[in-house]
Amino acid sequence: MNNIRQFSSKEDIQEQACLWISRLDRGLKSDEKEVLDDWLSESNAHRQALLDAASLWDDMSVLNELSGLFPQPTARQPLKKHSLPKTAVWGIAATFLVMAIAVGVIVQRTWLDNAPEFAAVSQKVQTGVGEQKNVTLADGSQLHLNTNSTVTIDFTSTARNIVLLKGEAHFEVAHDKTRPFSVTAGNNTVTAVGTAFNMQYVDDNAFELVVTDGKVLVKDRFKSSSSNESLFGKRPVSEEGLLMFAGEKATVLGKVEARESMSQDDIDDDLAWQQGMIVFKGEPLDAVLAEIGRYTPVRFHISDDSLRKRRVAGYFKVGDIDGLLSALKSSFNINYQRVTETTIELSTAKS
Repeated sequence: MNNIRQFSSKEDIQEQACLWISRLDRGLKSDEKEVLDDWLSESNAHRQALLDAASLWDDMSVLNELSGLFPQPTARQPLKKHSLPKTAVWGIAATFLVMAIAVGVIVQRTWLDNAPEFAAVSQKVQTGVGEQKNVTLADGSQLHLNTNSTVTIDFTSTARNIVLLKGEAHFEVAHDKTRPFSVTAGNNTVTAVGTAFNMQYVDDNAFELVVTDGKVLVKDRFKSSSSNESLFGKRPVSEEGLLMFAGEKATVLGKVEARESMSQDDIDDDLAWQQGMIVFKGEPLDAVLAEIGRYTPVRFHISDDSLRKRRVAGYFKVGDIDGLLSALKSSFNINYQRVTETTIELSTAKS
């Protein structure tokens, strides 16, 4: 009784469900209850098959067939159809109808009601210039939204879909193989099950992708996908897209470009914005000011073109313009002048 084999075909599952109905009818032993518990927990198909089988027991057209396949423990003489009293027929039908209802209630309450239920969720999350938000999503995933960013969220019972409309976001995805987590940006989607990754727009349709944990599948948003098997295999299906793994960074614009491996220190520097910091490692002043400009309405004007390529390195606090200006003057020989409240002119300091 404890060595019940696993069935895969629809016919075998139905046969197994009928077997369990007969056992329920005569009463389950303690060890059988545990086996049934395991069988029902294996698949929604098992639970539905048991409900379907239970509903058939009040149908007299299948009653004799089921009784013949699964005889009751107590030996009984077969009843001839023409000699069965009408009251007995209705008595048997009523008995099995009550049993079917009872089984249905037990299965529904125990399994269907306790099965994970995912309410449909649609929302929009956005941040202003200089603002950041940390949001726990309906599935337990964590969303870290950087400055001047917008995402839309659409969760259903079968999918978790997010669209990054602008800006930058980091996702720590709750593991759920039944509902892949997909983020669309530009012409591509990044799909994960349980992992973490960062996406930042660097162009109208291009975004920078950093995988900080697990793996993700990068694919063309306009290509249909029949499955997510490539997320669980060693190699992606060629038509699906390209797998990227933890510690990898790339620019994505239709295809994956400039793919590179990163050290943990590099990843920490890229994600320093989550701690309110910006890290520069020798980028040109032009690029530094463009990054700083994401966090403030202040705009910089460089009066001396030779300054544009001057390399800047250091740790700067997000939104701390005074600290930035002080560092530029003391460490990089760059003077500044406030033209208006939101405009600053930079020039080469005189010797």
